[in-house]
Amino acid sequence: DESDNCTVDPIVTWVSDVSDGNSCPETITRTYNVADISGNNIDVTQTITVLDVTPPTASNPGNMTVQCMSFFPTPNVAVVSNEADNCGTPTVTFINDVSDGLSCPETFTRTYRVTDNCGNSTDVQQLILVHDILAPVADAASLPAETFSCTTLPQAPTATDNCSGTIVGVSDLVLPISTFGLTTITWSFTDDCGNTTTQTQDVDIIGMDVSTFMLADGITIGANNVGAMY
Repeated sequence: DESDNCTVDPIVTWVSDVSDGNSCPETITRTYNVADISGNNIDVTQTITVLDVTPPTASNPGNMTVQCMSFFPTPNVAVVSNEADNCGTPTVTFINDVSDGLSCPETFTRTYRVTDNCGNSTDVQQLILVHDILAPVADAASLPAETFSCTTLPQAPTATDNCSGTIVGVSDLVLPISTFGLTTITWSFTDDCGNTTTQTQDVDIIGMDVSTFMLADGITIGANNVGAMY
C-alpha cells in the first residue's frame, strides 16, 4: 500500500534485520524505508519469529537377542539411524533400559532420545531379549564305571554352562548307595534357565568275603578277605 502525493510509486528499500538475541523463539525486526523522489521517507517494520516446533525423526534400532546378561550390550547411540531434523542435525542420547521383570527370557526396552536445537525430541526404542537356550556341557565326555565293596557316595561330576559357569551334577537316586550289585546313576546338570544335560554312570557294589577256614583243629581261624587281621 505504499503511495505518495506526488509520485505514484515511491521507492522501497530494505534497511536492516535486528535480532532480539534469543533463540527458540528468536524475534527479528526487519525494517524497510519508503521514500519519494524528493527524499521524504518513512520506515516500516516487519516482525519475523523463528520458532521450530517440529520434532526430529529417526528409525528404531534393530532388536537384539543375547544368551546371558554378561553379553548384554552397552548403550551405543550409533545404532540409531536416519536421524534428521527440519532445521539442523539433531543429537542422540541414551535414556534408560527398562526390564519386563521376567526371566528366561527377560526383555529390556532400551530408549534413545533424538533432540534438535530447540528442544523438540523424539524417542526411539530397541528391544533386547536375554534368553539362554544353550544347555550345559559335561566336563567329562563319559563317566567311568566305579566298583566298591561297601556303601558308597560317588563324587558328583561337573559341567560348564555358557551363563552359569560350573554346575555340579544332581543324582536321580538317593545317595549314598547301599544296594549290592550294579546301579546306574543319572546325573543332571541344569542351568538357571532350566536347560539340562544328563550323564549316566554305573556303580557296582560287590559283597565283602567274610568266610573263614581252619588252619588246624582248634588253633587258628583266618579270614579270606585280603588284608584281614588275624
